[in-house]
Amino acid sequence: MKTTKQRLIAGIFCALFSSGVLSPALAADVDPTTIAQRGDPERWYQEETTPMAYFKTLKKEAEAVHQLSVVACKQMDRTQQNQCLREARNTMQQDMADAYRKSGIRPR
Repeated sequence: MKTTKQRLIAGIFCALFSSGVLSPALAADVDPTTIAQRGDPERWYQEETTPMAYFKTLKKEAEAVHQLSVVACKQMDRTQQNQCLREARNTMQQDMADAYRKSGIRPR
């Protein structure tokens, strides 16, 4: 027979175990920015608005579009792949030229 103390410990253990297992499901309902900001310096969440930061954002977007385009091209027929890859490369070059122009950063 279990003593009252053993039952209490078992109950606490079960409660802790179940809350640990269920906590990710419960955390999904919480706004992620409120979790991330607890105890973090406010400067970590302030957007950098320098020309270089703007350029890096535009470059990252252009590279992501290029990567998606290459994946889509590789799923095409062999006869169409080369033309598609050429268009993707040209689009990437145009996007990078636009990124330099919009941000005011000089190309290297």
